[in-house]
Amino acid sequence: MKLLHTKKFRHGSLSLALTVVIIAAVILINAIFTALTEKYLWYIDMTPEPRFTLSDEAKGFLDQMNTDKEVRIILCDERYAWEADSLMLEVFKTAKDIEGHCKNVKVEYVDIYTNPSAVNPYLEKSGKAITSQSVIVVCGDSSRVYDLENFFTVDQDGYVIGYNGEQTMVSGILSVSQVSAPVACLVTNHGEKYSDSFATLLAQIGFDVQLIDLSAKPLPENCRLLVICDPQRDFEEKNSLTEVTEISKIENFLSENKSMMVLFDKDTPKLHNLEQFLAEWGIEISRTDDGEDTATWIQDLKSSLTVNGYTNKAEYAPGENTGTAITKPLRQSSSWPTVCFPNTTALRFASDFSQKTYEDFTAARNKSGNTNVYNVFVSSKTAKAFANGEEVGEASDDNRYSYMMLSCRSTPNSVTGSVAHAFILATASTDFVSDLALGDQYGNHSVLAYACNTMGSLVVPVTLDCKYYASMEITSITASAANQYTIILTVVPASIVFIAGIYVMIRRKHA
Repeated sequence: MKLLHTKKFRHGSLSLALTVVIIAAVILINAIFTALTEKYLWYIDMTPEPRFTLSDEAKGFLDQMNTDKEVRIILCDERYAWEADSLMLEVFKTAKDIEGHCKNVKVEYVDIYTNPSAVNPYLEKSGKAITSQSVIVVCGDSSRVYDLENFFTVDQDGYVIGYNGEQTMVSGILSVSQVSAPVACLVTNHGEKYSDSFATLLAQIGFDVQLIDLSAKPLPENCRLLVICDPQRDFEEKNSLTEVTEISKIENFLSENKSMMVLFDKDTPKLHNLEQFLAEWGIEISRTDDGEDTATWIQDLKSSLTVNGYTNKAEYAPGENTGTAITKPLRQSSSWPTVCFPNTTALRFASDFSQKTYEDFTAARNKSGNTNVYNVFVSSKTAKAFANGEEVGEASDDNRYSYMMLSCRSTPNSVTGSVAHAFILATASTDFVSDLALGDQYGNHSVLAYACNTMGSLVVPVTLDCKYYASMEITSITASAANQYTIILTVVPASIVFIAGIYVMIRRKHA
């Protein structure tokens, strides 16, 4: 029993108790910190992109939202499932970051396996399949349904190369929280064709995409963009039911200061009524004058993405004007994205428009002066034009073929002194909006988004850059440096404890 009263026992007991308390405290602090980390997503984003951090640009767009409306982000599985998968985790973190930034945004989890009826209203409205990897953005009666792949970009081989979640999530939130989302009507009754990627892109940048038979239905009042892609039949002069021409519907639509996008290619047949209408806006398809009206097609063996010279790399039209405003954000980047025009014909200024060559750009204007046409993208100087199997022209330093044109019609208001604008964007390649061309290896998708912004088609324009996976390494230290830090952090604390122990032992021995 004397051992219990010895100085050695008392010191040992105190040391043991202190060790137990410290270990218990470390475990408790670690458990609390882990719980807080999971709840509040505390992390340090050390990726070079940075991939996991909500950008200032995204926050700026979100700050434009109507905060009186509650927005729900529904993740269609349990929380642990979204945290367990690496790709789903990125979407989860973006949703949680937005929830943290916006007081009116709430993230919810719905297990569609045990409660499939919870998403039935959105299934019926969207017509899209809803899976455990789907994300639904809801505000009132408005909703958007996204698949997991909508948040990522892939290369031609199907490998994920970047994260586009901010663009998808933010545009979805803003579009459902508006008083009424802008509608993009895709005309379908002339043999038009639209790729899935094109329709998805329009939805991602904030449009409510609808198909329309222009001969049978009026355009919705909230339609801000009319799209005609690859028409195979001309537009009717008169509708047998209403006696209203399709062309007059387009004219009335544009008179309300709205926008139209029309896409042709080298196989587009002669469309007399539609082309005559476009000529009034200063845009013509380059056709032969031999009575056959064959559309020319452009081959560029020296500036093409394919060996046959049919997938042409475009050059950005120079200058600062309404047309080049579309590409200005792209031209401000360190490396200009490649924009491609596969199987392209050429556009040209209408014959009765007065063409003017300025110091750094070319434009044309009609006689009344209220309509101006601008080049947006042109061919290289090595391009050649063909028709009926024969070469019919070639480009030069001063003469490039136009791949994309923007026509702007201005209408002054004598009362307010303001000027309103209507736009037509014409493209000489229908494959410009194909699934392949809209892949993230090209800048085509960005061009379309910025074009809609320039034309004012979007109520709340959203253009956020994709975060490419340039590197998975931590940017601040190298692998060798990480190993050195690991050794230091392992050895130094242990050495300090060892030295302190020796010091205490010696002091106690001589006490």
